Amino acid sequence: MEKLCEKLREDITFGKYKPGEHLSEKQLTETYGVSRVTIRKAIEQIATQGYLTVEKNRGATVTKLSLKDVEVIYNILMRCESYAAKLFAARKLTNVNQKLKLLHEKMHTKENNFSSHDWLKLNDEFHMLIFSNCGSNILSELVYHTRQRIYRYRMFQTEAYARNHYSKDHKKILAAIFKGDEKLTEKLMVAHLDVARKHRLQLLKGFENLL
Repeated sequence: MEKLCEKLREDITFGKYKPGEHLSEKQLTETYGVSRVTIRKAIEQIATQGYLTVEKNRGATVTKLSLKDVEVIYNILMRCESYAAKLFAARKLTNVNQKLKLLHEKMHTKENNFSSHDWLKLNDEFHMLIFSNCGSNILSELVYHTRQRIYRYRMFQTEAYARNHYSKDHKKILAAIFKGDEKLTEKLMVAHLDVARKHRLQLLKGFENLL
């Protein structure tokens, strides 16, 4: 079930299904080789994450968002995830901090020539290690679901820009976390997410018809 949901999310994220496109249960069962009951459950699950909109008598369509919607979601994320980062830094979890450091080194070592898709997954893992260990399940779930709402728009960024700027940002955030400086960690996470927000919105302006 979870593998099916992940595959549907990826197919929406990378453009197999376009915003506003109606998804036929019959076609989906044939495409993914599962039953209609399984497809319905998967649709219900990823609809709660913002990927699909389900309407009575119409079924599921790929959710369309305006530029304003994307900006609002980013603003919410900046506030929630930066607070989660602050709480995480205050906890001083040595084992998790070491995992974070190793993940950062893996992501940003030149010898590791990851595909864009794999690199973005590692970037998500970096962020998830922080917010999922903030000590609050409510906050962690809020950040997770907010990130899910804009997950598909990660493709609207230049890879060189992302790897260069995110590497520098992650390094600063890591240093603040290892110092246990919660206020600085929060400030740096706000700045990091704001850079991503501005860069992505700028690129999205030329593709509003694809939202």
